[in-house]
Amino acid sequence: MNPTPPAPIHPRRYFEASPTFYHWNKVTCLDVHALRTEPGFAGQHIYFHLNHPIQFVRVVGLLVEIESVAEGRYTLLTIDDGSGACLVVKVKRRQVAKGDEAEWPSNTEVDNVEVVMHMGWPSLQLDGKRIAIGDVLKVKGTIDSFRDERQLELKRLFLIPDTNAEAQSWIETAKWKRDVLSKPWMLTPEGRDKVDAQIKREGQKERDHARRKKEWSRKTDEKRRRHDEKAEVKREKMAALYDAGALKGSGVIVAPWE
Repeated sequence: MNPTPPAPIHPRRYFEASPTFYHWNKVTCLDVHALRTEPGFAGQHIYFHLNHPIQFVRVVGLLVEIESVAEGRYTLLTIDDGSGACLVVKVKRRQVAKGDEAEWPSNTEVDNVEVVMHMGWPSLQLDGKRIAIGDVLKVKGTIDSFRDERQLELKRLFLIPDTNAEAQSWIETAKWKRDVLSKPWMLTPEGRDKVDAQIKREGQKERDHARRKKEWSRKTDEKRRRHDEKAEVKREKMAALYDAGALKGSGVIVAPWE
């Protein structure tokens, strides 16, 4: 028998209809490293498993290392989930003007995650509580790479409180991989038509908005022009009135020596 041909990568405009594109895909660290890139999607942070487009992932694993790099601009968390590969998670320091730090909930781009430096060594605080090496974390992030090595950029962070919660997380991962990722994404003609109709409606809505904005600008300019014309007519009338009532020669300023 001929092998089943691989499922096609659907056009980008249909990705919103996929079960994975706007979801936190529950995967392992090894799965993240195995995701494919495809021609035409370079630089878009979109990766693929089978023909599923993926941009958000969730992993659960042991925190085994914390490292500060680039003069403290990034803190790197290394997560080991026992899948056969570790994964680096990048925490970005929030860039704010000096003196404005108090206006923000944390010094990182994740509001409840704080990086504290002590004697040159970084430590992590989650909701004000210190996270230690050996804690089990649930990490949600977007996929990136550094020097051809796959990593995550942190968006959400949770502490797994006990072994029961950890086991439940692994059950969720197994279920997501079985029910969603193990089968190609099949987009029916009806599904395409629905997306196309939605795109058409949104396009028409944008065109209507642009038309209304242009009409509003035209009317505003017309009102301003009429206002300026009326103001000019009024000014000319007032000037003529003042000139008519002025004494002869009053408009001439005579120098003292004349």
